[in-house]
Amino acid sequence: MFEGKITFVGGAMRTGTSLLQSVLCGAPESNDMMYECIYLREQLRMYATWIQQSERGLSDFFDGKKGLTEFTKQLVFNLIDLAYKQQLEPQHLVMKNPEITMYFSILMEFMPETKYVVAVRDPKDVVASMIEVARKQKERAHGSNMVAAGRNMQKLTGLYLSYYNDLLKSRPKHNGRVMFIRYEDLVTKYDEMVPILTKFTGLDLSKHDPEAAWKYTRDRGKNEMFDTESRGKRMTASNIGNYNDILNTEEAQQVDKFAAPFMKIFGYPISE
Repeated sequence: MFEGKITFVGGAMRTGTSLLQSVLCGAPESNDMMYECIYLREQLRMYATWIQQSERGLSDFFDGKKGLTEFTKQLVFNLIDLAYKQQLEPQHLVMKNPEITMYFSILMEFMPETKYVVAVRDPKDVVASMIEVARKQKERAHGSNMVAAGRNMQKLTGLYLSYYNDLLKSRPKHNGRVMFIRYEDLVTKYDEMVPILTKFTGLDLSKHDPEAAWKYTRDRGKNEMFDTESRGKRMTASNIGNYNDILNTEEAQQVDKFAAPFMKIFGYPISE
């Protein structure tokens, strides 16, 4: 049974969650980069839906909501134990998925000792990246919520913010278990961020090389719709401000408007 430490990496898509995962997985006591914990996310998504059912609706299968919670907690523990064994039993397990961020408040209730490192990024760069992903998806006749949104800045900004809504609402209950890190700080102030990440996670990141290629447990393969030229390679700040090549002035201002409270929380300047 797994009895080590766990750090979950989250944040919206296109915010550098994989880059952040690569840094934490550079510690000698952690696992190499795993595939995203999608199955765990789906179990938490199902729980979030079913816990809203009435006691009567659950009582024929569980001991009401209490029974559903205990069943799901055990399922989560079993999944993590299996992942721990598949990763050759590291002292510190690092798991990542952008969408699981929406369920971190549930995981915090189930696992009080876990830590959560959450990436954020200038909403304009994220929206611009979403537009590029949607373009590639559309070329391959692949539908998604990004494709459906088109260039509607309110919808795309809302999609970005949806990853954080629950987590920001539950901030009084975090008790020091959640660390938000700006993508821009990670790639431009790496030497300053490493001690902060080390203190928060307990991982020894002194040997991580930001110039090195990412190390996966197993070959990940290529995702032509989501991968960028910088993925899997040395850390670079070249992606900061890319929105200037994709969004026009009006679109950038709209994103700033719709994301203004979020940008204020994380210190992003709002364009005039």
